[in-house]
Amino acid sequence: MKNKQLLIILVIVFFGFVGLSIPYLIFPALFLNPEYSILPIGTTETQAGLYLGSTLAAYPLGQFLGSPILGALSDSHGRRKILVVSLAISALFSLLSALALSWKMLWLLIISRFFTGLMEGNISIARAMAADIKELDKLAAFGKINAACYLSFIIGPLLGALLSDKNLYQGFTLSTPFYLISTVFLLLAIIAFLSIKKVKTSTTSKQTVWQAINFVDKIIPLFKIPQIKLLLLTGSLYTLAIDIFYQFGPVYLTKKWLLSPTLLTTYNSLLCITLMIGSVLLARRLAKQYSFHKIIISASVFLFICLISIVITNQPIVMLMLFGLIGFGIGVGSTTLSVQLSNAASDNIQGQVMGVQQSLRVAGDALICIIGGALLSLSPIIMLLLAAFISIGALFYYLRNLSLQKA
Repeated sequence: MKNKQLLIILVIVFFGFVGLSIPYLIFPALFLNPEYSILPIGTTETQAGLYLGSTLAAYPLGQFLGSPILGALSDSHGRRKILVVSLAISALFSLLSALALSWKMLWLLIISRFFTGLMEGNISIARAMAADIKELDKLAAFGKINAACYLSFIIGPLLGALLSDKNLYQGFTLSTPFYLISTVFLLLAIIAFLSIKKVKTSTTSKQTVWQAINFVDKIIPLFKIPQIKLLLLTGSLYTLAIDIFYQFGPVYLTKKWLLSPTLLTTYNSLLCITLMIGSVLLARRLAKQYSFHKIIISASVFLFICLISIVITNQPIVMLMLFGLIGFGIGVGSTTLSVQLSNAASDNIQGQVMGVQQSLRVAGDALICIIGGALLSLSPIIMLLLAAFISIGALFYYLRNLSLQKA
């Protein structure tokens, strides 16, 4: 039963993130490549960068507000119920994204992406569901959940690129991938309702939506627990560096070599393959030989070196190799941090902690998308350098506060 429930969780996470990753490689081309652009003629490069940043930021901004709410509600009202509702509403707003592209209404696209993100607490709920199954090896379960996400980022962007390519089929438009997303989310809501087993959490009081919305009341008690505070802030900085690379790595390649969405899938696919290997195999193997502290430190240093190397190389084959290498480090580091944070949290606040972790991550993601969009007119290299130094900042913060806790 435990393996069956984990398999269902992985299926839902995988197909959910396929739907979410479909537009991943479409958006840079929509705003920066004239062949695919949806912007009016005469739009300046600076304006295009701002439009791109706003569109990219809308989804994580919605996640910032929605993840802790959905995570906390899943603690008190049940994982399955909240998961089903969030998937169904995501289907509706994904449909609105498709219509926005058909009607060339940028403001509707931004709003629909925001509300889709608002309902996207799936990863935090999935981790809490896996943590509820006590018979599972948490490191292995979390690694598989992360691997399902990364695998989806191979399939999803490829589908998005192919389904928007008129050269393959004349009926394909920029809206086609989003119609598919809407359908996928609706089917997942049905699957979750029929297949996910109800699990009683140890939370005794039911939270209203209004109580769940109060983000400050959630984060302050968590920050009073030194270990959770250390891991939340370290993880937020580390994943901020990762997300800058996720968001602006393809943008950097598009600006550098004018790569199409289809060509970008080569880099993205290799990255996601090594992310899966890092999450499922390397993280667990390294945890048997080294402490979590050493793994986190090594992953941060490795991320910094890879990001600097990406900035200075001009060879496509070397760039491709670096995208592969960086995946190993990200897979190991992000999985280890998530497991260590889950271990530091009690059972009755698993959903809340996972939700706050996701919320802090995407808050920085939303901000950096807006800032990055504005900086694109200067140079996309700036964003990758920023990611490199944030990763080192995360390391210094972790080492400093870890030594203080030991003292």
